[in-house]
Parts: sequence; C-alpha cells; structure tokens
Amino acid sequence: MKKNQLLLLLALAVVLGIAGIYLQISKSTGWNDVKTDRRILQGLPINDIAKIQIRSSTGTVTLEKKQNQWGVAERNDYPADFDKIRNLTRTLWQLKAVRDLEIGSSQLGRLKIAAVGQGNDSGVEINLKGENGSSIGSLILGKMMEQGEDATRGVAGRFVYNPQMKDRVYLVAETFADIDPISVGSWLEKAFIAPGELREIEQSPWSNNQGWKIVRDTPSGEWKLQDARPGETLEKQFGGAVANFSPSFVDVRPATVSTDQTGLNEPFRVQLTTFDGFKYDFAIGKSGPDHTRYAKFKVGAQLNTTRTPNSNESSEDKKKRDQEFDQKIAQLRQRLESEKKLEQWVFLVPDWNLDQLLKRRDEILAKSSPTPSPNPLPSATPASEAKTSPVIR
Repeated sequence: MKKNQLLLLLALAVVLGIAGIYLQISKSTGWNDVKTDRRILQGLPINDIAKIQIRSSTGTVTLEKKQNQWGVAERNDYPADFDKIRNLTRTLWQLKAVRDLEIGSSQLGRLKIAAVGQGNDSGVEINLKGENGSSIGSLILGKMMEQGEDATRGVAGRFVYNPQMKDRVYLVAETFADIDPISVGSWLEKAFIAPGELREIEQSPWSNNQGWKIVRDTPSGEWKLQDARPGETLEKQFGGAVANFSPSFVDVRPATVSTDQTGLNEPFRVQLTTFDGFKYDFAIGKSGPDHTRYAKFKVGAQLNTTRTPNSNESSEDKKKRDQEFDQKIAQLRQRLESEKKLEQWVFLVPDWNLDQLLKRRDEILAKSSPTPSPNPLPSATPASEAKTSPVIR
C-alpha cells in the first residue's frame, strides 16, 4: 500500500473515532435535540376544551365552561379570568420541546414529574376535558431548569411529561410560572366596581367613633367636612386620597359564608355617592388572610335620563349631543347591571384599599399648629455687677 493511501486511511480512522466518541457522550447524557417542529400535545382540539383541572399535592383549581361562561368551581362558579385561560390553552396547543430525554418511570420523581399522590416529587397536573367529560389531553409540569444548570447548552425552562408518551420527558422553554393551583384567587376575573368621580363619602358611627361625612360641589372642587364643629377643618391631603377610590379584590366567598368568619353581622359601613348618580353601600367586616378584609356592597343609581339642550343649539348639534347623551346613559345602565351581579359575593379586599375609609373622625382633621411663645427680652445687667465683672484680657 502506498504511503499516501495509508495516511488517508489513518486520517479517516481518526475522524470516525472522534465521531464515535461524540456519539457515545451524547447517548450517555440522555439528551436528544429536537430537530423537528413537533408539538408535545399533537392535534390538541383547543376549541373543544370545556374543563381544565390544575392540581398538585397542595391544592386544586377547576375551571369549567357552563353556558359559554368560564367559572372557578372552587369559588362557586365565580367568573374566571378568560384571558388567562385563553393564554394557557394557546400555550399548551403550541408547546414545543427544546429537548427530550428517555428515562424510565422510576426516574420521574428526580425531575419532579411524578403523578399527583406519589409523594413529594409529584408535579403539577393539567387535565383537559370536553363538554361530556371525555379526556382531551393532559400534561405534568415538573422541575424548572434555571439558566446555568445546563451550562454546556445554555438551556432554561421546565421539564414536562405527557402521560401518553411513555418513558419520554421534554424540556420546554415555557416555565408556566403563573400556573399555581394553590392561589385559586389568581384565576378569578378581577373586573370590579369603578365608582368614578365621588360627590359624597359618609362613614357611619361605630364604637366610640362619631363617624363623618365629606362632600364637594364639583369633581374638581374642594372636599368639605359636613356638620363641622368649631375648630374642625378637614385635612386637605385626606380629601385627595379618597377622591380616587378604586377598590380591587384578591379572592371571593359566596354570600352564604358564615358571618362569624367574616364579621359582616356587625359591619363597619361606608356610603359612596358619585356625580353620575351611583350610590354604593359598603359593609366591611373582619380582617381576612394575607392583609385583606371581608367586604360586600349594594349598589343603586338614580340616572338623569333627560338632557336639557342649550338655547343656541342647532338641529344638527342637538341630534349629535342627544346621541352622545343616550350612549352615555346606556353605558351607565350596563355598568349598573354588571355591578349588581357582584352583590351576591363577599370579597377579600386588600387593607390598603380601605385604609382611608376606615379612618376615625379625629384622624381626618387638620392638626392645629401650636402658637409659638414669644422669646423673652434679655434682662439688663445691673451697674454694680458691670463694675465688678472680671475683665478677660
């Protein structure tokens, strides 16, 4: 054999040897890069999903669609956050593997993707069902992989397991960080009342507090304390703080919840009246979990449905302004209808939302500044003392 041919064969042997070593290393790690555009839940009929159950070893949340309305079963079918549900189902439909790993069922706990009920290494199960209760698909969310855990490949994401694909686990780029079956309240539709521009706020007397009522004549006017006693003046900063009252809530309970739990058998009451004719009667109870208070309300409205045209309006101007006025009244009626539906619930409202409304009468008054006492005049030095005073040289 010629020398050149021998060298060529040796070089080829070296290349094949290196390739074999690389292949063996790749197999030993268990990872396979996914080269195809393959979805994990292939053929998921996203439009047929009517029930989503998310559960872990510590909690469960069940989202169900009834009469084309999504609700949270654990909260007596309170309306669910549709945007959050839509984002979840869309994410599941297009979820793709970055890498996949072949492992035995005995190794699932290592990646925190064992089925719920199989110890501390179980994952978070997402079960999808149709209207008739038939199973559409399921996925188990496992351990999150932070950037740097797989430094050689620069991967970050989460391990997931499709029970229909035995002995195969996937790493996906999506972390599902907001999928929490414990925080049921995070799945509730958070649209709440929007009082708008307040005209009156009245706090009913309670305990040894006399209560108070503040009013203003225009939306930009100054708040005044009604029936102020001599020496009482409203603190201006307080008026500015309550003017933009816009409550929120973190969780709900049905109206039938025990008043011993909520304290709504002897509530603290505040009435709000707006410039557009709405009136809210708030009942505030005991402190709830996570720095909240139990609260419920009733709402009514006296809408001015007649517009008085200006004397100089043309027929075109009158028609235009009448249409704008009618549209505004329609919006207010829709708002009243939506807010009336919320009367059947008890809400857990953050403390900071209610701090200003809970202030005592003496806490909303301007503090009088003490009159400074005049400085005493310096006393004259007696002449006899001046003569005997030592001279410092």
